[in-house]
Amino acid sequence: MYKWVIIGGGIQGCTVASYLIHSKKADTSSLKVIDPHEGPLHRWKTLTRRVGMKYLRSTSVHHMDPDPHCLRKFGRKEGYAQPFIGRYDRPRLDLFNDYHEELFHQYKWNDFWIQATVKGLERTAGGWEIETDRHSIAAERVVVAIGVNDRPHFPEWADPSDERMCHLFSSPETRKSGSLVIVGGGISAAHLANTYAMEGERDVTLLKRHPFRINDFDSDPGWLGPKYMNGFHKVTCYEKRREIIKAARHRGSITNGLSVKLKRHERQGRLKIITDQVEAASYDKDHIHLHLKNHKGIEAQTVLLATGAEHCVPGWEWLDRVSVSCALPTAPCGFPVVNARLEWGPGLYVAGALAELEIGPSARNIAGARRAAERIAAI
Repeated sequence: MYKWVIIGGGIQGCTVASYLIHSKKADTSSLKVIDPHEGPLHRWKTLTRRVGMKYLRSTSVHHMDPDPHCLRKFGRKEGYAQPFIGRYDRPRLDLFNDYHEELFHQYKWNDFWIQATVKGLERTAGGWEIETDRHSIAAERVVVAIGVNDRPHFPEWADPSDERMCHLFSSPETRKSGSLVIVGGGISAAHLANTYAMEGERDVTLLKRHPFRINDFDSDPGWLGPKYMNGFHKVTCYEKRREIIKAARHRGSITNGLSVKLKRHERQGRLKIITDQVEAASYDKDHIHLHLKNHKGIEAQTVLLATGAEHCVPGWEWLDRVSVSCALPTAPCGFPVVNARLEWGPGLYVAGALAELEIGPSARNIAGARRAAERIAAI
């Protein structure tokens, strides 16, 4: 039986693992991380590479190491050119990834990584039994740190079976020619539009439902500390907490720097930007025709959706059974109700989206991962 098992090897799970090892609450013999991919941060690296991200939206102190200044030290030591940009010191993506590769090597990550898919979880006398598609694993404590970016949201008019209708999360655009329409108004859509416009090899249109929403971060930095969180924790109604989280998130927003780049591409004729809503799509032999509410319809050889993930509870296809069998509390929205230590049941902890009713609006981002890891590692 292992002392700790973390389900999920993305930003959230890796941050928790880093904090547990750093605080000596776990080591390579007592810890396991279960993830369906072959190595840590696989999904993160895949999606950031697809959109062409160069710099993160977060700051230099938000990463997976408990030492907030380690990324800056690493950048200086390795001599990265322009390692950070802007007033918030946003780090280069390759710097961020390279540093964590070194961290994983230092912690001998391969010794506790298990490539498998979790199918179920059961309470036992001594802890928990985790069922995977390979075998079962026993643990004293379990941290569920999974997300929803494996569940792409397709608008009603989109036909996922048409190979020309691609989604960033599931079927990335593979054609290298012909007109392209990117659908979405958030930061992923903006990165995609910037990347394709810079290539300048095809007719690219960014189609969004609303004007650009400019925000430095996906929620106000005040949600990382007592400025807003003190009031949040005084709210005992979880329906109200959900409303607060929804209002506090800057969903579909982009940074000012990306906005400037996109408008420059538009002026220079490399990108068309349309603000409108798709009402229907016609799938013709040579193209997809998008029927718009207020503009003339547009045609594209390929439509690339950057419409985010489905609104759902991560892992609920198996977590629901755990919740019922172990009588674990949930809010009306279906998300776990946890204590200040992020403990949902005896020895069962959550991080990321599953912890947002306790961590608040920042729960799903890197800063939220650090807050969750701090609480779990303090146990």
